[in-house]
Amino acid sequence: MREPELNDDQRLIQETARAMAEEHFRPCAAKADRDYEPPVENLRVLAEHGFCGTFIPEEYGGAGLSLFDTVVVMEQVARACANTAILLSTTDGATPRSILHLGTEEQKRRWLPRFVKGEALAAWSMSEPEAGSDVAAVRTRARKDSDSYVIDGAKTWCSCAQVADLFLVLVRLSDDPGMRGVGAVLVERGTPGFTIGNHLDLIGLRATGMAGLTFDACRIPAENVIVPAGGMRHLFKVLDADRIAGNPTVCLGVAGAALDGATAYLKDRRQFGKSLAEFQGLQWRLADMAMDLEAGRALLWRAARRIDAGAATPMDASVAKTFVNEMSVRVTNTAMQLCGGYGLSEEFPFERYFRDVRGMSVGYGTTEIHRNTIARELLEGRYAA
Repeated sequence: MREPELNDDQRLIQETARAMAEEHFRPCAAKADRDYEPPVENLRVLAEHGFCGTFIPEEYGGAGLSLFDTVVVMEQVARACANTAILLSTTDGATPRSILHLGTEEQKRRWLPRFVKGEALAAWSMSEPEAGSDVAAVRTRARKDSDSYVIDGAKTWCSCAQVADLFLVLVRLSDDPGMRGVGAVLVERGTPGFTIGNHLDLIGLRATGMAGLTFDACRIPAENVIVPAGGMRHLFKVLDADRIAGNPTVCLGVAGAALDGATAYLKDRRQFGKSLAEFQGLQWRLADMAMDLEAGRALLWRAARRIDAGAATPMDASVAKTFVNEMSVRVTNTAMQLCGGYGLSEEFPFERYFRDVRGMSVGYGTTEIHRNTIARELLEGRYAA
């Protein structure tokens, strides 16, 4: 479909990204899922096409493209392989964006060009056994010791942990209660006292290298503190962009693939002497899926453009993420139903599509947490219908 909302350059980006993903990523997507093996080689392909670190300025080797452009690329990658899209979203996400906006010049020049070239992978870690969406409850502690900080604690649910080279880790930097004591540090893979755990087995996104992290007297230089205690509001501004370009955009791409696959199946499959696509009831199911997708894409694109324009509110990211998370579950579930027994078979991608999107409404802030944000904006008068 020719998207009238895209200019010529963006349309070329979209078409190039889709062709690349279909050629290189879709053929190996099922195997990566079955083998629990992160397809890190796909990051090299993305880098060769200029699709790693798209937002990073030219002075650091990137293309300096907008968040909206990043969303366009991410959707096409996710249509072919959700696991590759997650690897891309972490390496293009919170950690490099934080370095760009909050890091030192030395950190920018050391890491950003490597992300662009696909030579280094990034991850970020917020969740703990008792602190997920409740950032104020973070217990992992980094205490000052001369010109260093010493970290003790544990993290969980860290996407791409098993393959990442650099981690942005939320820690408690002071004894101040709640959010006032929380900040963030950069920790390199291989730092003494830093251990990456075994792969965490979830129902979907099995090839993202998700694992827990353990810090036992892990010493880092003081300059690795990228967000000081009490400065989380600065990081949250960065995360609004990441919430759009990553989690919900991956869901949108997977849902689009599910609709395409279900449409093709109904046109090809025959029952009672005619194509399934000729049954009006099934046509309506396809129509509902298409409406869901169009609405989700419109919300995501609007949020991305507002962030690019510096005109976004916390509600924009929350509305887009919540709607697209839940929409993708509906669409992929319907695709499985329309394809009957084939929809449940691992020989076809439909059950994988459903598994891959189901957990996304938990990650990056649950949809319940984002509903709290939306309600707060309404009740405090910052939104008018």
